[in-house]
Amino acid sequence: MADSPPVTTNQGSLYEQFGVASTISHQELKRVYRKLAFTYHPDRNAGNSSRMQQLNRAWFVLSDPDRRFKYDQSLKLPPTSDPAQKQPPPRGAHRNAKAKWFESLRRQSTRLGFEAAQSATRALATRHKCPQETYEKLAESIVRDLATDVQNKAQLARKAGSAPLDLALVVALLGIKQHCEQLLKACTASEVSQRDIREAQLLDRMWDNLAHGISRDIEMQLGGNPRMLKALTGRRV
Repeated sequence: MADSPPVTTNQGSLYEQFGVASTISHQELKRVYRKLAFTYHPDRNAGNSSRMQQLNRAWFVLSDPDRRFKYDQSLKLPPTSDPAQKQPPPRGAHRNAKAKWFESLRRQSTRLGFEAAQSATRALATRHKCPQETYEKLAESIVRDLATDVQNKAQLARKAGSAPLDLALVVALLGIKQHCEQLLKACTASEVSQRDIREAQLLDRMWDNLAHGISRDIEMQLGGNPRMLKALTGRRV
């Protein structure tokens, strides 16, 4: 259907076909359309199919802000004051807003991962009586990985049932899970080193630190703590 319909028809302007003024708001127009559609629907009035088609054609134009704006211009009408009918945003605005949203999500998940890594590093250094630097360098690479492929991780987080406010947290957990899979694959191809063991300890602790912020059901949807240390050595501590 063309975006620029005739200005008038034999039945008058599109507004006249609805029996309304051109200044009508979008919500009011929608109510009028529904009422008329109910009245003239072919299931109720078999002889009024042409009237129903006419209403549908008019609604197609007037229901869309961009098409209605162009139609009003063709009638040389002043712009409607209805906020819903203002000129649409510039092309690409939605795409830019989406990119900014994902960038914000990336920053949040990275920050949460960094905080979890800091806590895990301190705890593990104390437990194993070694300098914090031993774990800090490993933590840097893990946190760096959390910033990758955020859009796909966000989709997986939603599928797992994540609430909007928990999205960054679940994205961070998915990043840890992804890192665990990479480590397991690398260790399968070579002998497990002390560095691998420390990285596994760090991943297990970071997961637990982050998982405290979500429900148990969501954590189970993600597969639970990967328990990398147990996977590599058979022990949990």
